[in-house]
Amino acid sequence: MTKKQIIIDAALELFAAKGIEATSVQQITEHCGISKGAFYLSFKSKEELIIAIIEHFMSNIIMDVDQSVNETEKQSDKLFVYFVKTFTILSQYTGFAEIFMRERSTTISEKLIEKVHFFVAMANTNLTKLLFDVFGEQIEGKQYDLVVVINGMVQSYAQLLFENKQYIDIEKLAQTLVEKTTILATNSQLVFLKQPIHPPNATEQAVPIEEIIDGLQQESTYSSNKLEKESVQLLIEELQSETTRTAIVLGLVSNIEKNDKFDWYCYLLRKQFQ
Repeated sequence: MTKKQIIIDAALELFAAKGIEATSVQQITEHCGISKGAFYLSFKSKEELIIAIIEHFMSNIIMDVDQSVNETEKQSDKLFVYFVKTFTILSQYTGFAEIFMRERSTTISEKLIEKVHFFVAMANTNLTKLLFDVFGEQIEGKQYDLVVVINGMVQSYAQLLFENKQYIDIEKLAQTLVEKTTILATNSQLVFLKQPIHPPNATEQAVPIEEIIDGLQQESTYSSNKLEKESVQLLIEELQSETTRTAIVLGLVSNIEKNDKFDWYCYLLRKQFQ
């Protein structure tokens, strides 16, 4: 386990017990048995630590759901898989969600809000693609309403997991949500939204290459695998070149994607270059 992960695990334990605002960097370092200097080598501030935790959980959710949907061969099953996987992951993260749901606005920085908006935009883009895969061109013009309605249904039922601690039959819930979505997608006539509420363009949705490079460099320091380290170095050089070659990027990504430390960066690169 890396030092960053040790700090994150310790922080989550303390956040759950004391709250985010009431937990200091000093308490986190004491809890995981490291110095403050060691903490600041990994995170520049407590805010950066919180953002790293958000990135960790939200990136895992987006990747896991997207991968499960893409691996489902039958188009008619994709929406069911989407709902099942979404609620399965949310049920695993109820403790994490509770920590952040009970904090007040003083904890939430503008940078954190921007990061959350980025992940929401990416998840909505994936959901929009899924809806077109399942229902085709008949939802043209209705996709933005459908995304908002689906997100609303997911959030409402997720509250049963987070707040009321009620058991949910996830497969039955998924079946009912597929039925409701299908009715709306195939029968609704009126359209309210003509564009996304937060209209992102392709540039805004893409993670800057510099950020991906920084992440690859940081994670490669924890790898002892010679092939991985060489592949990361070659990948960085390719990403920094003026004429980045897609085949080279994807080939090098395949060399490192079995290491879960590189999962998020491999996912981002595949989204951008495939």
